[in-house]
Amino acid sequence: MRVLILEDEQLAAEKLIMLLEEAMPELEVVAVIESVKNAIAWLAGNEADLIFMDIHLSDDLSFKIFDSLQVTTPIIFTTAYDEYAIRAFDQNSLAYLLKPIDSEALTRALDKYDRYSRPQKEVNDSLRLLLDNYTAKSNSAGASGFKKRVMVSYGGKMQTVLIQDVACFYAHERAVYLVTRQGKRYVIDESMEKIESWTSPDEFFRVNRQYLIHIEAVREVVQYSARKLKVNLSVETPDLVLVPTDKITRFKRWLNT
Repeated sequence: MRVLILEDEQLAAEKLIMLLEEAMPELEVVAVIESVKNAIAWLAGNEADLIFMDIHLSDDLSFKIFDSLQVTTPIIFTTAYDEYAIRAFDQNSLAYLLKPIDSEALTRALDKYDRYSRPQKEVNDSLRLLLDNYTAKSNSAGASGFKKRVMVSYGGKMQTVLIQDVACFYAHERAVYLVTRQGKRYVIDESMEKIESWTSPDEFFRVNRQYLIHIEAVREVVQYSARKLKVNLSVETPDLVLVPTDKITRFKRWLNT
């Protein structure tokens, strides 16, 4: 999920980012913008999935943005003032959070966003997966339609890694990595969506936007919070491997298959 933050106070922005990373580690903050003018310029040429919008920005009230642009992106307003609540809900507002922002209130707002956006996201993801699977099969990736090996480069040389020897794939800092069961790590030139399309769902599970893991690499699963599970793998990873609420049921079913 790509998040845009409109906030003119640096400490408030940093606190919000910290709370967001705790609540949903897989999200990406694409920009932090301090003024109405710069927000209009950014929104005119860019997109986000969700906007956190302070009402008092450095040059004007954020409502001025709507005079220049039609904003269809869901918005969660963040402010120290309660008198703008009615005006805020005239826009695409999901929630109105008063500062200092409470982590539980933030979690409820994110849950609300997830409930509203999930049906369309699931349709889009399903269509994309069907298309990728069809493409993989058309390219003769094996009798099952899934790849048996993947090409990687290391030290200026190219080699193949058998899919059955992969512990996980993950996205980190704008790169995608393959990690073998022996702990070897390679950068690969594929998107996570593409990789998911040519791996068997019996063997691999996309636990979140960052991680696609192999069943035999799962060492243990523990309760991380009321809303998430934590997966400990047999190899090291740069981030916690967390299963969000909406995937827990399918993940448990996958483990028991």
